[in-house]
Amino acid sequence: MATLIVLAGIAVMLTVTMLELQTSATAYIVGESHWSKAQQYASHGLHGYAASGDAQQLQLARDALRVPLGDHQARLALERDPPDLAAARQGLLLGMNAPQDVDRMIRMYRYFHNAPFFRDSVAQWQVGDAHVLELQGIADEMEAARAAGPVTPAQTQAWQRRILELDATLRPIEAAFSQSLVDGTRMLKTILTVASIVLFLAIAGLLMLILRWSLRRIHASEGMFRSAFHQAAVGMLKMKLDGRILEANEAIGEILNCPPQDLQGKLLGELLHADALARIARDEDGGIDWALCESPIEQRFLRADGEGRWLRWTASMIDSDTDGEDRVFAILEDVSESRRLGEEMRYQASHDAMTGLVNRREIDNRLQQSIDDARSFGDAHAFLFLDLDQFKLINDTCGHVAGDQLLRQIAGVLMLHMRSNDWMGRLGGDEFAIFLGRTGLDEALHIAERLRRALSASTFPWDGKRFNVTCSIGIARVSGEHVDASDVLRAADRACYQAKEDGRNCIRVYRESDQMMSRRRDDLAWVAEIREAIVEGRILLYAQRIEALHGPATLGYEVLVRLVDAQGVVYPPEQFLPAAERFGEAISIDRLVIAMALRLLEDHPAHLQALDLCHLNVSAQSIANPDFRSHVANLLDITRVPPAKLCFELTETAAIGNITRAREFIDEMRARGCRIALDDFGSGMASFAYLKTLPVDVLKIDGVFVRDLANNAVDPVLVRSMCEVARSLGKTTVAEWVEDRALIDRLRELGVDQAQGYGIHEPCALAELIAATTPHKAAGNS
Repeated sequence: MATLIVLAGIAVMLTVTMLELQTSATAYIVGESHWSKAQQYASHGLHGYAASGDAQQLQLARDALRVPLGDHQARLALERDPPDLAAARQGLLLGMNAPQDVDRMIRMYRYFHNAPFFRDSVAQWQVGDAHVLELQGIADEMEAARAAGPVTPAQTQAWQRRILELDATLRPIEAAFSQSLVDGTRMLKTILTVASIVLFLAIAGLLMLILRWSLRRIHASEGMFRSAFHQAAVGMLKMKLDGRILEANEAIGEILNCPPQDLQGKLLGELLHADALARIARDEDGGIDWALCESPIEQRFLRADGEGRWLRWTASMIDSDTDGEDRVFAILEDVSESRRLGEEMRYQASHDAMTGLVNRREIDNRLQQSIDDARSFGDAHAFLFLDLDQFKLINDTCGHVAGDQLLRQIAGVLMLHMRSNDWMGRLGGDEFAIFLGRTGLDEALHIAERLRRALSASTFPWDGKRFNVTCSIGIARVSGEHVDASDVLRAADRACYQAKEDGRNCIRVYRESDQMMSRRRDDLAWVAEIREAIVEGRILLYAQRIEALHGPATLGYEVLVRLVDAQGVVYPPEQFLPAAERFGEAISIDRLVIAMALRLLEDHPAHLQALDLCHLNVSAQSIANPDFRSHVANLLDITRVPPAKLCFELTETAAIGNITRAREFIDEMRARGCRIALDDFGSGMASFAYLKTLPVDVLKIDGVFVRDLANNAVDPVLVRSMCEVARSLGKTTVAEWVEDRALIDRLRELGVDQAQGYGIHEPCALAELIAATTPHKAAGNS
């Protein structure tokens, strides 16, 4: 008898424990709902704060973050040894968990955090906490940045991109957390079933008294679960296999705006949107395929008033307690608000806040997609670059508020005269982009003229005055022959610039000649060859010695680049670099060349010790790119090559063409100990004037002043004057294109410090030059 009572007690304790765990798991699912919503509100608030700097949005975001941070505090408190139960309880309450559920949630974590069904959820919790802390870090970073002064659009876009990426990363983590608990509940059901069968066979002869006592305890525990069912913050449904609802809790009734008793007897299909029902319907009979609902899915449900609501829900099969048929238990969470916030953030990321038009990033994306489609299907489109005439006059005269209102009016006028299948965006400032799908240049010219006339016919009233508005329009063809969106934008921009040069308020079309088309095709072939050569390791480093004309001999050289095609033919830079610079591949080449050169120097410490200066070329594209500057700075931080042995060469035209970026690059490299050379010095009309702005160390005199030095009287005068200016400013001079050693004495007389050219040294592979100039190897060969 005692054994039977013990077995019965074990059965009851096992059942009560399982039901307690189910109740605890439900409490965690409800807690995840609060966690998820708070995270969404925080992401939305931070996204808005990044754009507007509104302190109220930041505070709302921080208030929302208190929920997941409270749960984070509770988890850390429970993982201490010994656990800090008071801190854990406080954290769970901050996480908006029901007070009556807090103790059972603590017990479940303490004793079952390593259980198979709960371990995965804890792991997802830890990963989610890391991302929430990153959101908090972004909030602190933005607040600090705005407190320090104005922020740039690039910073704003970077913050918003990080927030969107974190939001997208957290969604599957939230779903995985809930799914793990659902799987655990399913596993508990299996364990309970197996244990019940075993114990039933062991206690088949239990007295009716013990049986009734056990049933009373089971019913009491079931009452606890039913209480949790009706009090849960998330919606719950109990259904038959055909989808007919047997029971609904108050939460789902509130979500669907229908009393729970009215939901009983309805089919689930009556509550689902037609598209949602089609996704989970079985092909053979139209019934619901419950296997598709075992993982969390988001679907559109219909409220009693016909309004659609997005719910994230999962379904689990459970045993019936009456007729023996299986039942379906569903947990549903209203995610309509979080979806709305996500869609709003995506809209803000792709649209201009002032005009409501697509922004520059979205223009680039759409234009690139059109180029890709044209390349695949052979379609041709047209792109209009529209620039307002005299916008600055209105903006400066009437103020920025008037300028903003004018831009909105312009956008409205243009949209009224566009075709339904075309789109329009704002490039920035007073520049607009208009895309005409499947439109030839002649038709595009006709449409552009219609837009120009519509704009000319409109007036802008402000403060009792009326302003006439005109525009200049550039048109470019969009086809698969273009490399990327920037290629189309450059062409349309050039045409627009020509329209302004021709008197404004007119239209110009960018048309490529047969020669230009041929060059473009050749350039495209080179671009493809360059990309393949970089991937396949067919970019080679050559070098040309630079000889000192005064004092002791030094080891210095300029690193040059060569490309080897698949057949082994070696091409000089003048063959492929122009195409690389036109189509944006110069940065990739510069990155590769610098990395390869540093690696070679690191691998030959004896040569590195003897080396005086290694010159590395930097293209105009690289100078203008802040990411390239950061990339080079990172390389310098990790390389064993002393920065003082490196000299970065910038062409004079590239430096002057983007003097602000050039100065930033020069300042950062010189701060690290590198030297800077200004290549092709003298080729620009204001070369000497820019020496006041660009703090370079070396002037490489353009070869056009050197190659004919012995044949005319002008070049020596110019070279001498350059040397005198350089010497007075403490700069070193290098004469380029020295093709004949007979010029060396003359260059010394003129005051040139160093010389470079085929007369000094014919370029060879950098590895060969290193081998020939490494001290210990030279000694071994003597």
